Amino acid sequence: MDKPDTPTRRVRRPLVVLAVLATVVTMMLVGRVVWVATVPPPDHAMAQLRYLDDALNQGAAGSMQGLFPEGEFFLWTLTGVAAARVANNPAYTPDERSFGRDLAHRALQAIDDPAVSSRFGEVPALEHGIFYRGWRLTLINEIAHWDEQARTRATKEAQKILAAVDASTTGWVDSYPGQAWPCDGVVGLAAAAMADPVGSQPIIERWMGRIVGAIDPATGLLAHSVDQKGYAREPIRGSSQSIIATFWPHLSADPTYWETYTNTLITTRLGMVGALEHTDGNTWADVDSGPLIFGLSPSASAVTQAAARAHGDLELAQTLNREIEFLGFPWQYAGKRSYFFGTVPVATAFFVWADTTPVGTPMSSTAPHPSWVTVIAILCLPTAVMWVVVLIFRRRSNPQPFDP
Repeated sequence: MDKPDTPTRRVRRPLVVLAVLATVVTMMLVGRVVWVATVPPPDHAMAQLRYLDDALNQGAAGSMQGLFPEGEFFLWTLTGVAAARVANNPAYTPDERSFGRDLAHRALQAIDDPAVSSRFGEVPALEHGIFYRGWRLTLINEIAHWDEQARTRATKEAQKILAAVDASTTGWVDSYPGQAWPCDGVVGLAAAAMADPVGSQPIIERWMGRIVGAIDPATGLLAHSVDQKGYAREPIRGSSQSIIATFWPHLSADPTYWETYTNTLITTRLGMVGALEHTDGNTWADVDSGPLIFGLSPSASAVTQAAARAHGDLELAQTLNREIEFLGFPWQYAGKRSYFFGTVPVATAFFVWADTTPVGTPMSSTAPHPSWVTVIAILCLPTAVMWVVVLIFRRRSNPQPFDP
């Protein structure tokens, strides 16, 4: 005889279905964790660049500009730098390197457009400011490896940046009229140093002596922003520190800055390694940091992979690469690889830029290690709770007779 259909039984049935579905999804996620934690990450640069090339052809630059003020510029520049690095790497095929050269030249042409450069305003010390000029020179430097005209242009650009920095009593040149950020100054000066290693050295030495007011006394790291007198206006933030750390090796061979950076901002949350946006527990986030996850900044964490590679901290770089491959919802089809379901192309641009950052002299890592076991346990917890609820409903729908 069939048991009566009670309300408890009617609730239990969909719960069992949900629990089964959750188990399947959890097993897939756990399998993904095991995969990224144990299998060496392959080189996705060409697949990422093919996706970005396609996205740019479909108007992604305009959509990224709608997200934040530097969206179009960053998408083109980061894509161009990564493409040029592929073009300069003999490990790629001739066709791949040719593709990289073409894409890099397209990127430079795009950011040279007055419609892009004019957004950064008129900075008296350096036309369009050091943010625009520094990142643009970074791209020109990469193209200069095979292009003689770009090599000549890089030298001239470097001289203008160096002159502007050396003429500044504070050491900082505005990125926008009346606004200066140390991370932009570091990028600009580092780009100039790459183009003119000899001529930049005395200027870098003088610059180091002028920026004392921008250094955070508690950590020795540069402030997020400075006022017109060169003093810290905002404390250190991970989103800007990760960029500073990436370019710092071009200004100083001393590993102290990197060690301080990792000891101050790199930590673990829920088993994952990442970069804090704030050191004081602040939860305020903006477009630069992205949404903070237990204090960790997704953008700072992604850029830290580039910084780790630049400093030769391969262990941390690989850890962050593995986490990007797990958390970034990668999708590859027809030789094109995107992240976050292709909705934020500039994220893929940052990833491929970080992936292709040249590796510095290998060094021992002082950064914390991820706990993949913890990640797996967290993934399994909701499913385990669902099965406990199912068992509770089963006991209620099948009460045991009382036996005195």
